[in-house]
Amino acid sequence: MEAEDLQEDLTCSICLDYFEDPVSIECGHNFCRGCLHRSWAPGGGSFPCPECRQPSLPAALRPNWALARLTERTRRRPQGPVPPGQCGRHREALRLFCEEDQRPVCLVCRESREHQAHTMAPIDEAFCTYREKLLKTQCSLKDKMKKAIYFQDMEMKNVTEWKEKMKNQRVTISAEFAKLHRFLAEEEQLFLQRLNKEEEETKKRQNENTLKLRQEITSLKQLILEVKEKSESSSLELLLNPKDVLTRSESQDVSYSLEVLTVKTVCQIPMMKEMLKRFQVAVNVAEDTAHPKLIFAQDGRYVKNGASASSWPLFSSAWSYISGWRNPQRIAQFVGRFQHLPCVLGKNVFTSGKHYWEVENRDNLEIAVGVCREDVMGLADASEMGPRVGIWALCWGSAGFRPLKSSSVSPTKQEPALSRVGVFVDSGAGSISFYGAVDGTHLHTFSCPRVSRLRPFFWLSPLASLVIPAVTGGK
Repeated sequence: MEAEDLQEDLTCSICLDYFEDPVSIECGHNFCRGCLHRSWAPGGGSFPCPECRQPSLPAALRPNWALARLTERTRRRPQGPVPPGQCGRHREALRLFCEEDQRPVCLVCRESREHQAHTMAPIDEAFCTYREKLLKTQCSLKDKMKKAIYFQDMEMKNVTEWKEKMKNQRVTISAEFAKLHRFLAEEEQLFLQRLNKEEEETKKRQNENTLKLRQEITSLKQLILEVKEKSESSSLELLLNPKDVLTRSESQDVSYSLEVLTVKTVCQIPMMKEMLKRFQVAVNVAEDTAHPKLIFAQDGRYVKNGASASSWPLFSSAWSYISGWRNPQRIAQFVGRFQHLPCVLGKNVFTSGKHYWEVENRDNLEIAVGVCREDVMGLADASEMGPRVGIWALCWGSAGFRPLKSSSVSPTKQEPALSRVGVFVDSGAGSISFYGAVDGTHLHTFSCPRVSRLRPFFWLSPLASLVIPAVTGGK
C-alpha cells in the first residue's frame, strides 16, 4: 500500500503518469511543466489550477527539484512482480481492452493522453468477442490445412507419376534412337553394298574392255609383223597371194567406245533434309554489293542477270567461265561491290554456328551459290573463282553440277536434273556442304579454314535467274 500511495503522490493529475519536469504553482499543487503549458488558454494571462481552480500566474511557476529527484528514484527503484490482472504501470486492475493497442489496460490508463482517443471495451466483453473470433479462425485454419494437405498429397502423386513418365520417356528415347542407329547402320551397309556392287560391275566391264583391247593390240601386232615380213620377202614370195594380208589388214578395225567412269551410287542419307531444316535461316541479297546488270525482286529473294551472253565476252561458253586457272591478281584495296562479275553477296554474316538455306535455279542456266569472304568483290575473271581466293561454291545447270575449284572438273549429271540446292555452313566443323534440296542427296563438301566472317555468295550466267525460297521453319 505504501508503494501505491507513493506512486499516487508522484503522479501528475493531468497526464496520470509520473511527473516529467514537475513545477509548483501558487496554490501549492504540482504538475508536469508540459501538461500545464498544454492546459493554458491562449493569451498568456492567469490560469486556474487544474485541481482547486485557484488562479495562478505563469510567472509564479517554480521548479520542484526535490519532487523531480524523488520521482526519478522511484522510477529506477526495482518493483516487485506485478500481480496477475493488474496494470504494470499503475498497479490497477485491468478492466478495459484497448482496440488500437490490442492489450488490456486499467482505468488510469484510459484517462492518460496515450489512450484518450482509443476505443475501449470491457475486458470480459472483449474476451468473449475475441474468443469467438479465434475459435472461428481455428476452424477456418483447419479447413485450409486440410486443403493444403490434399494439394500436398496430389502434388506428391503428380511428382511420382511425372518421375515415372520421365523414366519411361528416357527409355523410349534411348530405344527409338537405338532403332534409328540400327536403321542408319543398315542403310549405310545397303549403300556400301550398292557401291561395292557398282565397283565390281565397273571393274568387270573395265577388265573386259582391257582384255578386248589387249586382244586387238595382239592381233594388230601380228598383222604388223606379217605385213613387215611380207614386204621384206623376195618378189616371188611377196607376190604369193599378197591380197590376203591386205584384206585382213583393212578388215582389222579398232572398234572400241571409251566409257567415262562415273559413280552412280549417290549419298542420300534418310532424314538428312529434315535435319538440315533445323538450321535453316532467312537469306536475302545485299543489292548494294551487286553488279549493275543484276535485277532484283521479291524483297531481294529473286535475282536475274539481265545481260545477254554477247554483253559478257568472257562468258561465251557454259563451262568456260571456270575452266581455266590463272594466278589471282592481288586486290589492292577493298571494293564495295562487284564491278566485273555478275555476282552479289547476301546480307547475312556468319561468324559461328550452323546455317542452312536453299536456292532455286529458275531457267536451268548456270548459276553458282555458296559462301565467300568479303574481300572478293574486286575479282575481274571468273576463272579465279574458287577456294584459293575465298569462294566456296557449287555451280550447276542443265549440264550438271560441279564444285568451283582451281582444277577443271567435268560436271556431274544427275537425274532428275537439279532444280534446288541447299547450302549448309558448319563453322565449328570448318565445312561447307551442298545437298539436293528435294531429296537431301549429298553433292559436295568443302573443307573451309577458319574465316572470321563469311557471307552468302551468288553468281549468275547471262540471262540466268534464281530464287531464294522463303523460310517456313528452322531457326
